[in-house]
Amino acid sequence: MKECPLCQGQLVVTRARGDFAVAERCRCQTPCTRCDGSGFFFETNETGYEVTAPCRCRRLDQSARAYAQAMVPARYASSHFGRIEAAEQGSDIAAARRTAWRFAKEFEAGVRGLLFHGPSGTGKTLIATCILRYLLLERGVRCRFVEFMHLLADLRATFGDRGRAELVMAPLVEIPVLVIDELGKGRGSEWELSVLDELISKRYNAQRTTVFTTNFSPEEQSADGSQSGGLKEDKLVDRVGARIYSRLMEMCEPVRLHGPDYRRKLAMERR
Repeated sequence: MKECPLCQGQLVVTRARGDFAVAERCRCQTPCTRCDGSGFFFETNETGYEVTAPCRCRRLDQSARAYAQAMVPARYASSHFGRIEAAEQGSDIAAARRTAWRFAKEFEAGVRGLLFHGPSGTGKTLIATCILRYLLLERGVRCRFVEFMHLLADLRATFGDRGRAELVMAPLVEIPVLVIDELGKGRGSEWELSVLDELISKRYNAQRTTVFTTNFSPEEQSADGSQSGGLKEDKLVDRVGARIYSRLMEMCEPVRLHGPDYRRKLAMERR
């Protein structure tokens, strides 16, 4: 059977709608040839009786709804592992792609997450959203994306109303897989760190998987004050504090992403 050129056999397509990415059944699945749009089909069970069973198209629709609810930024609507060119010379993206792909393929509830770190433009958020796409559309795992500064803005809007603040925070605590983008960004005020500490502590205690991206290195300085690998960059522990940093190192496997500006490269290719 010839593969659909729109979805490449994934049966679902993603696109930008407003600020976020959404998904829908591909045209090759509309209407469904198996159930003719009813959502159910007839099959014969082990006793020889004809019974109704839910059609695959129902799962596709459920996955598409879950993808829309994950709040993946519109910029990353086309993110998928096949989009990442993993043969870049002098880049860590090949190793990071392999780690992310293995993580998504082998994911089980409560496993240790990943912490992608490196300079801006090296593909950290791209790889994190590739993980979300695979888990949501291929594995049926509920996920959510949140940019840390946007979370702070949402919580500031609830100032003085603990009930409203809990409505913002609770879904992020309960979701099986959460991506927190731009960890360490902001002023590092006491209030910002308290928000981060609450969220990470609750997910840590509930043994829920979290994936982070950050521009700050998780590598600590050596005894002589030099930096690991000779790289001069701000340290994550200085941005989030020792308590949060300790939790992060237990919750996640650090994945280094240094090399060419991947975002700039994509922009040049579009010209």
